[in-house]
Amino acid sequence: MKYELEVGARTVTDALSAWYGGADRVELYVSPTEGALTPSAGLVRRMMKVKKAAGIGLGIFAMIRPRAGDALYTDEEFNVMLEDTEILNDAGAEGFMAGIVTPEGELDVKRMKMLKDKVPGKRFTLHRAFESVKDQSKALEQAVDLGIEFILTGGLKPDLTFDIDRLRKLHKQAAGRIKIMVALGPAFKTPTLPELLLEDMPTDFHIVNGYRQKKSLMKYVPGMKPGDDDYLMQRLSTVEYLEESTVREIRNIMDEYKAK
Repeated sequence: MKYELEVGARTVTDALSAWYGGADRVELYVSPTEGALTPSAGLVRRMMKVKKAAGIGLGIFAMIRPRAGDALYTDEEFNVMLEDTEILNDAGAEGFMAGIVTPEGELDVKRMKMLKDKVPGKRFTLHRAFESVKDQSKALEQAVDLGIEFILTGGLKPDLTFDIDRLRKLHKQAAGRIKIMVALGPAFKTPTLPELLLEDMPTDFHIVNGYRQKKSLMKYVPGMKPGDDDYLMQRLSTVEYLEESTVREIRNIMDEYKAK
């Protein structure tokens, strides 16, 4: 059994670091401080060109999320999601991640189907909007009926221990019909991963904890002091990047435990 590793990537360089670190696929997105939003068509198109030129097997998924906040969208916000899905599909995206709920906390099956129908045959993930529904068991069955391949859900409790009981329940219900992909966020500590692998439950994992900061290469630095709410100026001195060695560390642990 091979564990599948998905990595959140914000640039082409990040995606290549993920691949060389051992990732199987990436989720392209932007705006990490807003919980991940839809990437540009230019990013997706360029990623597909680089992938082809490099001859690599990295899967390329695109996030479809028009704004930060909840997963309840107005008609116009949903229209943007439909447009983005079509545009990014044309740009070459091989899979998509999205999640839409109703005001009552139900999975919005009608709208999810409309999104999927825009990209027939493409792989699809119900992202962490899954955690906004009041009945996850029901939503799982609805996702199966929609032909969704993955459900992305958080793996950690607030105290940073693994949510074993919930994940075990979801894995049992999924019964091979849909994959439960565990999201391991920035607070996740790599040495704790074997605890979850030994449970022999999820086989797919999603990480975003490999990002580091490096100094900007700019020789000219503006002299003005940024205000407390001037986020653009506050971040001009550094650049975030995905560290390949962090991805490799997780890949090595997964490979070590795959036969156990």
